[in-house]
Amino acid sequence: MNFTPPTSKEIQWAISQTMSMTQASLLLKYSYNTFKKYAKQYGLFETNQPGKGIRKPKNMKINKADDMIFWSDSEARSFSQKLVDRLER
Repeated sequence: MNFTPPTSKEIQWAISQTMSMTQASLLLKYSYNTFKKYAKQYGLFETNQPGKGIRKPKNMKINKADDMIFWSDSEARSFSQKLVDRLER
């Protein structure tokens, strides 16, 4: 298997097209470590430490009532029985 390292022009292009080094490595289809090695070698590696302009995943809360659709009959019965027990207290 032959490996051709990325050229400095390829790395410059990928960096100009993306907002982070990780995205640039994915664009060129190289692993991040390989991309980092050659970008440092060419003097092009600069991190976006504060992460400005990059969207972060948000935590999503799942509602138990919405999740009940996928419950089996025994799970639904045990949930409804627990609810009845709480109401009777």
